[in-house]
Amino acid sequence: MNLSDIIKRHSRKSGKLVYVYKFNSPIGSLIACADQEYIHLVCFEDSKNCEKMLKAIADKLNCEYVEETNKILEVLEYEIQQYFDGKLKKFNVPMKTFGTELQKEVWEKLIEIPYGTTQTYGTLAKEMGRSASHSRAVGAACGANAHIILIPCHRLVAAGSGGGFSCGVDRKEWLINHEKKISSKQE
Repeated sequence: MNLSDIIKRHSRKSGKLVYVYKFNSPIGSLIACADQEYIHLVCFEDSKNCEKMLKAIADKLNCEYVEETNKILEVLEYEIQQYFDGKLKKFNVPMKTFGTELQKEVWEKLIEIPYGTTQTYGTLAKEMGRSASHSRAVGAACGANAHIILIPCHRLVAAGSGGGFSCGVDRKEWLINHEKKISSKQE
């Protein structure tokens, strides 16, 4: 994926700037975008949904993308580094989500799952007052999450297996193991 080509393809000449920045993590390059107030996207460069999410943000915000960093992205990069260093368990950088009411409800519940733990899709559905049969809808909301790691969909697993992950099951397992390792050191 050529990030420059993608953001050119989806930019709108509107005067509203959204900054796009790529930085490294221990498990791959991350792409993030933000305006002056909020993070709108954090995903791995090779995520299957990355271009789709950049297009959706451009459509929603009618924005022009610029490949630069800004203050919000600098805070994000710092917090991500702190997370990978085991020093940050909950992100403080302001983020804005775009989705259905169900998706937003799932994302809010994901943020409540304690660091270093996992929960099943069915259990989360039940906590939302729905039957366990809504686990597919919960999984679909996870797949639409544009704030990977910040909204910790990696903490949600299928009963009897790890479940899917839009950025690759290997990364999901790495993130779960990373958090468990850090949590066990602090006990």
